[in-house]
Amino acid sequence: MTATAAAGATAAAPDPAPTARLRDPSRTAVRARAALRVELDAGGTARIAELRSAVPVILRRTGGSGRVVVIHLVGGAGGPLAGDDLGLDITVGAGAHLVVRSVAATVALPGHGAGPSTFAVHAQVGPAAALTWLPEPTVVAAGARHRMTTEITLTPDSSLRYREEILLGRFGEPGGSLTTSLRVDVDVDREAPSAPSVHPAPPAPRRRPLLCQELRLGPDLPGTAGPAVLAGARAVGSVLVAGPATSFEALADSGAVAEGAAAMRLVGPGALVSALADDAVTLRRRLDSLAGPLTGALADTPPTPT
Repeated sequence: MTATAAAGATAAAPDPAPTARLRDPSRTAVRARAALRVELDAGGTARIAELRSAVPVILRRTGGSGRVVVIHLVGGAGGPLAGDDLGLDITVGAGAHLVVRSVAATVALPGHGAGPSTFAVHAQVGPAAALTWLPEPTVVAAGARHRMTTEITLTPDSSLRYREEILLGRFGEPGGSLTTSLRVDVDVDREAPSAPSVHPAPPAPRRRPLLCQELRLGPDLPGTAGPAVLAGARAVGSVLVAGPATSFEALADSGAVAEGAAAMRLVGPGALVSALADDAVTLRRRLDSLAGPLTGALADTPPTPT
C-alpha cells in the first residue's frame, strides 16, 4: 500500500479519459484537466483527498509532513503545442499547506492545432490554509502562441506565495507570443439578506480583488521589447505573497527597488515583486532578493520522501 493510500486519499493513476484528442485526425490538439485536493484529517495531518492526473499534466506527491503536502508537476508529453487546452483545479482545505513545484521547465511549442496553447489554473484556498506555487520557468519557443491563466480565491486568513517565470525563446532563438493573466480575489464576510424572506436564498460570498494583471508579449506586439516593457530582456517574472503567514516588515510603504527588480505593497495584505533579466538564473536571483524576506512562514519547504 502506498503512503497516499494509507493516509486514506483517493489517488488514481493517470487516466486517459480526461484527455480527449479531437476526433478530426487532421488536428492534434489535446484537452486535459487534472485535479488536486488537500485537506486535514481528524488528527490535523494533511492528506490528499483527490489526486487526478490527466496526461500530459501528471501529479506526483514528493514530500511533506504535518500540515504540509508537496506535489511535483511532471510533463507526460512534449509541449504544450498549438491548440492544446490544459488545466489544473486545486483545492486547499482549511488549515492545510500545499506546495506545488515542477520537475523541469515547461516549453510551449508551435504546432498544427487551431489557436494558441493554453494552461489554466483555478485554486481555492480555505481558511487558515496556504498555497505555495513554485514551478520552474515557462519557455515560449519561436513560433509558439501560448496563454496562461491563473485564478486564485483566498479567505481573509489564508496565505499565498505564487511565482511565475517566463523565458522568451530557447537558447539562440527569438521568443514566441505569450499572454499571461493572474487574478487573485479574497472572499470577505457574507452579506446578510436585504429583507426577511420565507425562503431566503443563501447569501453569495463577496469577493475583494487583491491583484488582477495581464501581460502580453511577442513579436506581433510592437513596443514590448522597448524600454517601457522588456527593455531588451529575455526573462520576466513575478512573485506574489499575501496573507498572515507572510511578512512585510522588510518592505517600506513605498515599496523597494533593486537591480532589475521592484516590489510594491498591495492592500491585502500582500506584495508583488517583479523582475527582468537576460536569463532564467539571474531572474530567479533578482526575484528572491526582494521576495525572500517577505515569504515568512511560506519559506521553501524541502521535499521529504514519504
